Amino acid sequence: MQQDKRQRILAAAADTFATQGFHQATIEQIADAAGVGKGTVYLYFQNKQGLFDALLLESSQRVLSRTKEVVQAHTNPLERIRMLTHMHLQILKQNYPLMQMIMREFSPDKLKDLRPELEQHMRELMALYTLVLEEGIAAGCLRQHNPQVIALAFLGAVNQVGANLNNGRLQASLNECEEGLFQLFIAGLQKEGNL
Repeated sequence: MQQDKRQRILAAAADTFATQGFHQATIEQIADAAGVGKGTVYLYFQNKQGLFDALLLESSQRVLSRTKEVVQAHTNPLERIRMLTHMHLQILKQNYPLMQMIMREFSPDKLKDLRPELEQHMRELMALYTLVLEEGIAAGCLRQHNPQVIALAFLGAVNQVGANLNNGRLQASLNECEEGLFQLFIAGLQKEGNL
């Protein structure tokens, strides 16, 4: 029951931050949206910053967990890359308003300073993408390359395509975006005869 209430507060905070912005959002607005009293919010979170930090941390943990699930569920390196592209774009689409607010109001350096755990999640995510590419090279599916460079480029490209798709600057379907990203990276990385 307490966990449900905490999750309700976090969900209300996500919506409120997304629509009002971090600086304009108030604890009162979040409490109203969650259907709880203002004091109840303070039972779970010290202040608005603590609430925002918890929201970011849980969101990044969810992305990391879903990435691990994809990596464990698929052994074929090319299928893993395709499914990771799909999963990543889906997350960006589902969380668009909150993601837009975060990108608008917080620089990457500021986000890194918020919570050491958030930075740890990002390092783990990069390590997973790097592992997928290393295993693709070892299996003979992918050409030799620097997996860390490609993992970073891949995540950056997916984030940019997802952001531009969501804000209407990119006129393409989600499927077209997934296929375009997959082809971009796989065409460059795939060994001859593995097409």
